[in-house]
Amino acid sequence: MADDRTEKATPKRRDEARSRGQVARSTELNTAVGLLALFMLLAAFGGSMLTSFADIMTGFLGSAGETGEINPGTGFQMLMDTGMKALQLTAPFALGGVVVGVLMSALQVRPGFFPKVIAPRFSAINPLTGAKRLFSIRSVAHLVKDLLKIGIVATVTWWSLRGQLDTLLGLTGSDPQASLGVVSGIVMKLGFSVAGAYIVLAIADVVYERWQHERDMRMSKDEVKREAKEGDIAPEVKAQMKRRQREMAVRRMMSAVPDADVVITNPTHYAVALKYRRNLPAPVVVAKGADQVALRIRAVAAEHGVTVMEDPPLARSLYSAVEVGQFIPAEAFAAVAEILAHVYRVAGREPAVA
Repeated sequence: MADDRTEKATPKRRDEARSRGQVARSTELNTAVGLLALFMLLAAFGGSMLTSFADIMTGFLGSAGETGEINPGTGFQMLMDTGMKALQLTAPFALGGVVVGVLMSALQVRPGFFPKVIAPRFSAINPLTGAKRLFSIRSVAHLVKDLLKIGIVATVTWWSLRGQLDTLLGLTGSDPQASLGVVSGIVMKLGFSVAGAYIVLAIADVVYERWQHERDMRMSKDEVKREAKEGDIAPEVKAQMKRRQREMAVRRMMSAVPDADVVITNPTHYAVALKYRRNLPAPVVVAKGADQVALRIRAVAAEHGVTVMEDPPLARSLYSAVEVGQFIPAEAFAAVAEILAHVYRVAGREPAVA
């Protein structure tokens, strides 16, 4: 079927997508710039860092034959002193990595706080949704990108080291300090070569991610017209329409309560009505509500003889995790099954077929 999403996304659509964390962002760019920054820091501070580490090792080895008393207190102090020295040596690299990561993320995506991004999404653990993502075109593109990345990095590494094998073999028996200088030079050359290749890959990835994001954000002509029409509606009319929609949704829920098997309550703040049939893979939430809506659900259930049971933790978790019309999550199977078994046992019946 042809894709009818041919129009560019409107500012409203872009803002909504951004609030969900759907933005054009390349993780490869962060990695590439971070790798380049690492070797730049090594070039600037590597020599002094090696000298400091050598001084620390010299101090340890020089005092290895001393017969002074070592107890838990002095041993702990030695570890603390060594740890602080190591922290001072590695701090520029750790701080540089954090700064580069934050800076590159801020350059790619306008900073902001969006609660929807950090809110738990139970669709993320849905096996069916995961399978669809696994075999999507986007996942194939990421696989190709990863294979290309491995191939290019391997090629650059081979190209950087191909002429250095004789040099490395010639270091046998050489002075350690001279050998360290030669090896350091080879490592720095390799590092900058790989970082340069990664930068090129990252630029290509940025272009691809932005193209893919624009493609995902496209809208159909009907969606653009509908959004424009909604934008012309007065705010008070919109509020009234939303209020009517909520009332209709509540009425639909209330009409489904008589068919429920059980209503699980908090007992007064939350109410969740569940229905189970043999042809269903799991119990389904047919109604849920808080406060006044919860009281209405309880009243309708009592009017039609639907069992109402109090289980505050289960009621709260189901209310937060499941929308109306969805199956309960796997972690609630055991608790719900126990409740339904009790309901069927008291009523002297078995689950309906349909």
